[in-house]
Amino acid sequence: MRDLREIAAVRTRVTEGGPPAVLATVVTVTGSAYRGPGARLLVLADGTAAGSVSGGCLERDVRARADALRDAGRAELVSYDLTEDDAPWGLGMRCGGRLSLLLEPLMRGFPEHLAFLLDAAEGRRTVVVATLFRVRGEGGPPLGARLMVDADRASGALAGTPLGAAVLADARAALSAGGTEVRTFAVEGIEADVLVERVLPPVALLVCGDEREAAPLLAVADQLGWNARVLGRHDPIPPLDERSAAVVMTHSDERDVELIPPLLATSARYVGLLGSRARTTQLLRDLRERGALPPGDAPRRLHTPAGLDIGAETPGEVAVAIAAEIQAVFAGKSGGPLRERKGHIHAGR
Repeated sequence: MRDLREIAAVRTRVTEGGPPAVLATVVTVTGSAYRGPGARLLVLADGTAAGSVSGGCLERDVRARADALRDAGRAELVSYDLTEDDAPWGLGMRCGGRLSLLLEPLMRGFPEHLAFLLDAAEGRRTVVVATLFRVRGEGGPPLGARLMVDADRASGALAGTPLGAAVLADARAALSAGGTEVRTFAVEGIEADVLVERVLPPVALLVCGDEREAAPLLAVADQLGWNARVLGRHDPIPPLDERSAAVVMTHSDERDVELIPPLLATSARYVGLLGSRARTTQLLRDLRERGALPPGDAPRRLHTPAGLDIGAETPGEVAVAIAAEIQAVFAGKSGGPLRERKGHIHAGR
């Protein structure tokens, strides 16, 4: 979600009537690439960039193409082969992947689908954006035509069209239990490739405690594009949905015992408790004796001691360890070394 946060920061500078900004969206990836489908880069007329589509090499090529796109006034699909030793846009780095970007000059100002995504993120709604990026046959919709779908409605240029009706069924399925993938639709003599992208709300992080560890954890969360806040000593615990995480780092046994049960009563997917194994074992024993936790093993959502085993000691190291564990939980990963992973690093993203 950091891409969208950066784009939101320059939203008011994308206006109709002046030189249009250019939006680049990753639509297909084969093999290894730095970013996956749905990654976005917005390039303003003055060269200011928000978001990213690679580790830096493709951004330069998007900027180089921007003026021609503005003059043409229409979207273009561009493919890159990162298996080459010395691609003209890169640094001679063989990333091992092939990917395609949809490049769009924003002739009408800030695009509807980005406004839709920003509104969904603010309201913590899961939504789907379907983007047409390749058409074969005559009379099809233009590249960049979209369908935006949430729980209540469907909108966008594809809404109400025969192609949109076909896409809508897949988008609704992705909304409830899907991911992001390319689908091909054949409708009324045209064949269309569409990126069906499920976009989740950003992770919401609640940090309980104002000790030295809180500040670096908040800083890491900001870099990851999470929505982070500190729970004050007398603040009530806010509603936490399944895209939420909470970390208890008060260094007070009494306060920790107060916080853990109500945090576990929320829908937060991750509840972390800072402290040594001996301390946390005693805290859990106290909670069971009070009837605040059931007997037996600790709930799977409770991670204590919080964080991955990286040898963390300083506040900054502890923040990295905890943030990495939260990221792994939400990604459904184990958090082990990449060199021990079997298969593609980004398989299933």
